[in-house]
Amino acid sequence: MSQLHKCLLTASLAFLGLSACGDEAPPDAAQPSTRQAEMVAEAVPLPLPVGCLLTSLDTDSDGICDVVEVVLGTDPNKADTDGDRLSDYVESFGFGGLDLSALGANPRKKDVFVEVDYYPNLRPSQATLDKVVTAFASAPVSNPNGSTGITLHLVVDQQIAAADADMNLSPVWTDFDVIKAKYFAAARAPYFHYMVFANQYNGGFSSGISRGAPAQDFVVTVASFNGTEQQNAGTLMHELGHNLGLLHGGNDDANYKPNYLSIMNYEYQFYGFELGGNVGALDYSRVRVASISEAAVYDLTAFAPVAPTTESDLGKIYGLRFNGAQVSMFSATDFVDFNNNRQYDFNTYALDFNRDGDLTDVFPTSQNDWAALLYDGGGQIGFATPGISRYLDREEPFLVAPEKMEPCLSREPDRAP
Repeated sequence: MSQLHKCLLTASLAFLGLSACGDEAPPDAAQPSTRQAEMVAEAVPLPLPVGCLLTSLDTDSDGICDVVEVVLGTDPNKADTDGDRLSDYVESFGFGGLDLSALGANPRKKDVFVEVDYYPNLRPSQATLDKVVTAFASAPVSNPNGSTGITLHLVVDQQIAAADADMNLSPVWTDFDVIKAKYFAAARAPYFHYMVFANQYNGGFSSGISRGAPAQDFVVTVASFNGTEQQNAGTLMHELGHNLGLLHGGNDDANYKPNYLSIMNYEYQFYGFELGGNVGALDYSRVRVASISEAAVYDLTAFAPVAPTTESDLGKIYGLRFNGAQVSMFSATDFVDFNNNRQYDFNTYALDFNRDGDLTDVFPTSQNDWAALLYDGGGQIGFATPGISRYLDREEPFLVAPEKMEPCLSREPDRAP
């Protein structure tokens, strides 16, 4: 907990006529977390926050008494007010030797923390990181404090020593774990995703891979084909999307869905969209688009919104891509030259969007990705209440198990766009 935060809390409690003193240890004296040994974790007592007594009412059992939650503006009936799977206690006071509040955590606005390590000469540029941070900040996600967006903390930590920088992570997660064990601090493990900008994995030219979906770990290997800054940024956000539970089709793994306007769709991973005049902008799907059939494509109607998405929402999205090319268009709600023949066809026609060799696929209504994010990293990120063993709201920790995760978009080194 920052010193300023402590002072403000103490002043607020004094104004309310509450004692800020006691025999309990202050929050910064928290005992090391034993969450990694899950069954032992519930035996670890939480240091009482300033203003709480052992007898104070704590309705949600999150370690913060109700009267202090009123001062903080958090919900005394929810251990995780903002729903980001980081408890109010952890975001306000820290735990296990890690002060998340000092790193910018806010219990009333969603936070995602990622430690970013990198091989020699592969440190990401600030512009690369800023593109992804801006995408999250612009997300159509509401928060209890009245703001919108998600605060993405890309914490660039350290360079992997040359002696440890395995040029071909193979098998990828076996070799990755050697690096993670050495460079990823245990205190961050319950709260951070961990990613490495590496050279190559499993001998291929994949842009990256996530350790399942949702997950805690991912690798970006755009360096395997000398990728651009835009490709690094798009791949970082793409793999992080898998960590947050998104698949290549959003809620399914059907790639190249024409009505799925997301960086998770391979059509957009390396290119992004044009949003608000910003070419190359990154975004997960923020709209629901009606079903479309390969057998009956019609340029003049383009896409139809599905509530709560409106025509106005679709009208803000430009830069659509199909079959590897950006096509002529006004916006996603206007005319779209789906087959890129430089004209708007007045009759329906068939088009193989997903490149499977037939013209019979029907793509169901696409999802709003931002409303579907899973923040628990397959049960590895966060826990509802510090001091108790973690749990899942889902029966299975993964939508896609690590061993079933396919390599993401590849480019031959001499054909990188």
